[in-house]
Amino acid sequence: MRCVSVKQLLFDTKAVLLQDKPNIMRIFVEKIGTMENVFRDYGSFENKNNDRIICFNVSRTYLQCERPNLYECTRKYWRLCGKRAQNADFAFAICSGYIIGVFRPTRWFLTSSKEYPGRWEFEGEEVENSPFLNMNISHLIGKNQNPVSYINM
Repeated sequence: MRCVSVKQLLFDTKAVLLQDKPNIMRIFVEKIGTMENVFRDYGSFENKNNDRIICFNVSRTYLQCERPNLYECTRKYWRLCGKRAQNADFAFAICSGYIIGVFRPTRWFLTSSKEYPGRWEFEGEEVENSPFLNMNISHLIGKNQNPVSYINM
């Protein structure tokens, strides 16, 4: 059973409520299992393998449910150096100083969206059950105004 944050559960619950109300308890049990998993201390992130990581602060788009899921909140419309981003081993979705999603980018490209010209997107796959999930990373990225941070890049 995968442990998730309360915020992820609320995001998923909102989606279920909009579609299928009877399944709310099933979602809770699948996502969390027990309340002790919600309050578990996952520790602070340390880059022991010297991975090249790009971090995206998705707090606003994620908590306000501006996009359909965490992957879409993480992958789109970033002002960044594309050449630098293409070297990333992982892309972390960060919310309130915690890693809430881990993705392995496979392709970076300039967006075709007319609303966000010159911004970048990636395609990739989620790293399910990543050991980094729910870890505190605020000691490395701080409270930057820039929503994009690089680690070991």
